[in-house]
Amino acid sequence: MASNPGMVSGGSGTAGAVNVNATAFERVLEEFKKDLKKKDKDNFQMTSLETLNQAIGEIQKQQQSERRMQNMTRLKRFIEAMAEYGKVIDTFCNGSQFVPFIWGPIKFLLQATSAFSEAFNELLDAYQRIGDNLPLLLQYQNLFQADPRIGKILVFMYEDILEFHRRALNYFQKPMWKKLYHATWKTFKARFSGLIESMSQHRSLIERQAQLSEIDEARKAREINEANFQVMFEAQDHFRRQAVNNWFRAPSVESDQHHFFGMRAQYPQTGRWLLELENFKQWFDPQFPTIPPLLWLNGKPGAGKTILASLVIEEVQKLNPRPTILFFYCKDGDCQRDNFVSIARGLLAQLLKQNKEMLPYFFEEASNSSDSVLTNPATSKELLDMGIRNCKSVYIILDGIDECSRDERKSITSWFRNLIEELPPSNAEAIRCLFVSQDDGAARKDFAGLSTIAINARDNKNDIKEYSTIWAERIKEKFGISDHMSSNIALNVLNTSDGMFLLAKLICDNLLQQTSIEGLEEELAPDKFPKEVNEAYSRILARIFRHASAAQNKDTMMLLSWLVCAKRPFKWHEIQGAKCINLDEQCIEWDRRRFRDDSKDLCGSLVEVRSDKTVELVHLTAKFFLVEEKHVPIATDEIKLATLCIDYLNLPGFCTQNVEQLIFEGYYAFMDYAVAFWLRHLEAGTIKSEEEDDDEDVGAGNGTWTMFMESLEIFLDKHWASPKTPLLVSKRNSDRLQRFREASFYDTLEQAVVSTRKQLTYYGKMKKEEIALDLGEILLKIRPVLEAAYAQPKDDSAKVRFEQMYGSDLYKCSRFSCNYFHNGFSTREEREQHLQKHDRPFRCTVEGCPTAIIGLATESELEKHMKDTHGTLADQEGEFPAESDMAPPPRLETPVRRLLPPEPKKIKKVFSCPDCSKVFTRKFNLDSHLATHGPIRPFFCKSCGKRFARRNDCNRHENSHKGERYTCEGCGKEFTRADSLRNHHNKSKAGQRCRIPPISDNGLEQENPEAPEEN
Repeated sequence: MASNPGMVSGGSGTAGAVNVNATAFERVLEEFKKDLKKKDKDNFQMTSLETLNQAIGEIQKQQQSERRMQNMTRLKRFIEAMAEYGKVIDTFCNGSQFVPFIWGPIKFLLQATSAFSEAFNELLDAYQRIGDNLPLLLQYQNLFQADPRIGKILVFMYEDILEFHRRALNYFQKPMWKKLYHATWKTFKARFSGLIESMSQHRSLIERQAQLSEIDEARKAREINEANFQVMFEAQDHFRRQAVNNWFRAPSVESDQHHFFGMRAQYPQTGRWLLELENFKQWFDPQFPTIPPLLWLNGKPGAGKTILASLVIEEVQKLNPRPTILFFYCKDGDCQRDNFVSIARGLLAQLLKQNKEMLPYFFEEASNSSDSVLTNPATSKELLDMGIRNCKSVYIILDGIDECSRDERKSITSWFRNLIEELPPSNAEAIRCLFVSQDDGAARKDFAGLSTIAINARDNKNDIKEYSTIWAERIKEKFGISDHMSSNIALNVLNTSDGMFLLAKLICDNLLQQTSIEGLEEELAPDKFPKEVNEAYSRILARIFRHASAAQNKDTMMLLSWLVCAKRPFKWHEIQGAKCINLDEQCIEWDRRRFRDDSKDLCGSLVEVRSDKTVELVHLTAKFFLVEEKHVPIATDEIKLATLCIDYLNLPGFCTQNVEQLIFEGYYAFMDYAVAFWLRHLEAGTIKSEEEDDDEDVGAGNGTWTMFMESLEIFLDKHWASPKTPLLVSKRNSDRLQRFREASFYDTLEQAVVSTRKQLTYYGKMKKEEIALDLGEILLKIRPVLEAAYAQPKDDSAKVRFEQMYGSDLYKCSRFSCNYFHNGFSTREEREQHLQKHDRPFRCTVEGCPTAIIGLATESELEKHMKDTHGTLADQEGEFPAESDMAPPPRLETPVRRLLPPEPKKIKKVFSCPDCSKVFTRKFNLDSHLATHGPIRPFFCKSCGKRFARRNDCNRHENSHKGERYTCEGCGKEFTRADSLRNHHNKSKAGQRCRIPPISDNGLEQENPEAPEEN
């Protein structure tokens, strides 16, 4: 380029020309300065047209040497217009204090983007568009001098120029703007079009020498247009934010924080000792933290680590300026809270909430993903890395990492350590992380070399003293005891707890729940007063059992067993639904059988009820106590819960057309859980029973196992969907199902397990022939009726009763693998939008394009759309799980005897089929079987007319008229199913003879080298 486009001479300010409009310029400038760093304010104030020209010359020279010249003449009109603008505003005020804040941002933006060709080119285009819409003002100088009131337009022009620069600076000063550019620039570019339109309007007003009234009218019109643009952009952002949050599907850690905040609110000084520790202050210091800013807070179970984590979160939220705060509470056994991807989803949702600039990037990634929920670890890490590094200052608090499996713990800690330890020295304090966990061997390896705070009894002493004093006062008020006795209670709790808040809490709660002074004194006796957590749990159970009937105690243990085995947090209405199952009568009795006591009445301080009505054990140690002390025989109870799910799904209400009447009986309250987790309980029970060979009740041929096998056979028979294509069964899955090998329904079970595992883990759309059971079809029939009943209740009381049975947010996703299968949406529209993401997952990311809403079915369709419409391209089988990682931490206490006496052995009763040799242990299973012998056969084959008692039997028979035939090579007999051929070989004597190798001519057995191996 021959000449420097910025070489325009600027005039000096006229010092004496001061007008009231100077105040207006000052107001606009002060508003602009609010968002500037001190360094930027100083630099901009010192920038002149001369220094801008010099910077432009240096950029040109650099680009010329690198042979990547840009057409910088695009700047000429803008700079010329601004130079004349500076001279003209001297008519109203001293322009020298205002014009530098035009030159300074231009200089910064050009220098910041000069090495990034695409961004630099777009910036030049933007300045060209702005320059083309600005007037050259010197020719109108006499107009402004004649009527200073028209100077209003100059103020408006200044405001628009600074607003453009404010937005551009905010964009190009983000640490990761270069990596985010392709995803975010289109949105940014679209949103300053209103400013350019406003500048064009200012030019028009000047050129036609508008009257003051016209200027005011134009200003009002501009404000209306700006408001309309804002409404449109907010609507687009709302849609995008909703789509991204649906993709993240993050667990609600905010509700966790609110819960822990409420617990601390009663004891405001609790945990504040942590804030005074030197190594905590060094980590926390916003300006001068330790490098690397990593801290490990550890303590034994029950020491109050989670409460301390919630305190740190609250303290970070008080910082000014407020940094980005990211936190997560891990939870054992909850698949939404015990792995890296779940943590990433939680932190990403918080990043989006606090940094709206990330929305276009996250939306593009969600739109280009074929998954309806973010599940890919690599993608999760990439998004999290980008989001965190794009923040100026970030505090990360991760609590309960020890509640994740060993592999997940290693993945979590190594990723966050690498993120922070690899920061450049110039930015080493930008990200800091607090890890909170137990101190065990794995944690010492993971956190080796980090600054460490170990919670000990001395640290918690004053907090527990305050806590126990408050509770002793409550006990005193309830029982009317003396001050001396109250003081002794507080002192005993303090001395016994040994720094363990959980133990103090359990002791105090148990004492307060006593019903008489006699009971209180008994609990205070030295031989009864708990010294360890397990002893406290034992005393709580003893109190519950002592003051309750045998029936209540049975209900208590049943509920505790369900909470120990739960595969996700149980909702109270689901617990009630399970309780109301009457298997003998094959119905649901909501009013007759549901709990009339709430979970706290039944289980005391062993459980907690969250704000979303989920019921959980008070602490992970409660689960270990119940399992270790055999209060919950986990192998047996896993199988029992699997049997309950299966028996429930075998009820006639899942085969009837009369769904609407059953809905109001609470018939389907337990449906979502049973459909999703019958297999998980089967797997867990099978694995645990293999680990615990001495557990007679789950051994083959014993009561629990026998009932389970009966129910499982009927379940598979009732819900078999007769898939046409057999699924491949891996050796691992086959080995895990070894225990079922001799069952007549083994082949069907194999297919059902593989298919259901895929439904639970695969986020794509499964083919119909891959689905072995009809549970999905049943849901699709029942849920719409549920939704319709909920949408139009008869009255308010009907709606309240309905929510007692089914909860709220009833509009749920139909895919088992989706988080929204359990936790639905509040409106049908939200659910339909979510389903579009499943069916049409690929979305256009161009601002305002309808395809951003409706999506496209395939990636190739999206590429074609981008090319045709916008002229650019858009940038397994499930395995049987490995053994559970639910290894308890080092034992905290000595064994405690089991409180409940063993139940007397029941005399086994059997029910025999009068028409065949089958025997059943439960009558309702016999009744289901008898339908196969009964005279009423309403279902008939459309090909041959043969009639059947059950629909699935008819469907299976109809499939025999079509598809592949399986022939026995020994006897030539044909079968329609592979499992039938296998049963022929394994079960019948004739079939076993078919498998004897043929005799060769030399009299030796001849092996068939092509015989297929069995799975």
